[in-house]
Amino acid sequence: MRYFSLALIASIAVGCGPPVMYDVDGQPIREPLFMAALEGGWLAVDSSAAGVRAVLELEVAASGERETLAGPGELQLWTGSGLPLEPARLRQGEVECWPKLPSSVRCREGRGSNQACVQEVQGVGRECRYTLCAEFRLAELPRSHDPLVVNIGGSLTILQLRR
Repeated sequence: MRYFSLALIASIAVGCGPPVMYDVDGQPIREPLFMAALEGGWLAVDSSAAGVRAVLELEVAASGERETLAGPGELQLWTGSGLPLEPARLRQGEVECWPKLPSSVRCREGRGSNQACVQEVQGVGRECRYTLCAEFRLAELPRSHDPLVVNIGGSLTILQLRR
């Protein structure tokens, strides 16, 4: 029983904190200098001998199995007062789709109090998503109080970096 308790505590402790992010090549970013959460993903900033980069890992909703976000200007990063940056490298996962049931169902009219409710399910659709990983090359390391702005398909998100 004691070993089970220790294993349970260890598994809970391991699940805490920000996720491990992967770059465009699929390599883990082990010690990012800064991280920021945004809807559907994370942005990490790290530095190496190759320079400073920001890596965006994002789960994107798609309206169909072939839709992608890969056009110029649809994914940009602003740092400070500079011009928007386009991704230096981009990796996009396969689009995955699955059935999506409506959030509410209703019972047929005219049932008696002793009869079970027969639910009518209308509007069964499909939900599709894919993972997008983008790498942006930065001229310098952003300061922790400088916001970053991410443009994803015309939707702007302001990020505050955290160490």
